[in-house]
Amino acid sequence: MSEIIRVVLVDDHSMIRIGLKAYFDTIPDIEVVGEASSGEEALRVVEQTHPDVILMDLIMTGMDGVEATQQVKKICPTCRVIILTSYHEDSHIFPAIRAGALSYVLKDIDPDDLAKAIRAAYAGEAMINPQVAARMVKEIQGGSQDEMNPFVELTDRELDVLRMIAVGRNNQDIAAELVVSESTVKTHITNLLSKLHLKDRTQAAAFAWQNGIVRRDQA
Repeated sequence: MSEIIRVVLVDDHSMIRIGLKAYFDTIPDIEVVGEASSGEEALRVVEQTHPDVILMDLIMTGMDGVEATQQVKKICPTCRVIILTSYHEDSHIFPAIRAGALSYVLKDIDPDDLAKAIRAAYAGEAMINPQVAARMVKEIQGGSQDEMNPFVELTDRELDVLRMIAVGRNNQDIAAELVVSESTVKTHITNLLSKLHLKDRTQAAAFAWQNGIVRRDQA
């Protein structure tokens, strides 16, 4: 008999968790040992259960899937995280992979293929959606960097956040000025770093000054 793969489901839509659990209940070698409806709850469940594989949604209220993945890997370094999402844009893919996700699949995946992705993750093997894989190849080859124009790549709100980063504003200050939550600010920062292929806010600040996004009279 195959080893039982212990799985935690993380998604803020209860119907998705119910559907996934119902399906996995029919699979002899996969056992759902915990569920979470938010990133914060996921950390508690993972700490309690120490699963083999985590199916992680990306867009959730409060702590999103990227930050939850980062924190989960600290709590349980051996846990394999599979991102299960509807999003295949660069701004979602690369932060998730950098955060420690092993695989990235879309929610339109065939259930049997999802079971295969879980078995592959358990064995330490990645499974990447073809659309996502194509974007990753382009990123590795540097295909988008030569064409990058921050005024085209970024939304107006992301440009606002970038300008404020460049003049030394922290997340709390940015959230207060834009009248949004700090979690929303973090999401904007994650997105703009990914779009501009930058590592952190220090690089973002330097980029803003070098490209005229912020001027000395705005500091």
